[in-house]
Amino acid sequence: MSKEAKNQKIITEQLNAINTLRGKKIAVKQTVSAIRSLPVHKVNLKSLGLTRIGKTKEHLLNPQIEGMLRKVIHMIKISEVS
Repeated sequence: MSKEAKNQKIITEQLNAINTLRGKKIAVKQTVSAIRSLPVHKVNLKSLGLTRIGKTKEHLLNPQIEGMLRKVIHMIKISEVS
């Protein structure tokens, strides 16, 4: 499996996780640096409270947070908080 195929699979899994976790509390972890990213991605990461690689923040998944997550889905990891 190529690197692009693996990345696409991860992104698809993350988008499916967003759809199944609506209205629940989630943990968002930054996995990629924002140095060479677009300004809108940097703003979304900062709005989510993510300022460096490895930092995790908890959010209640509402439409506003969901929109920000979709913009930076390739830079984060999403998991449910129990």
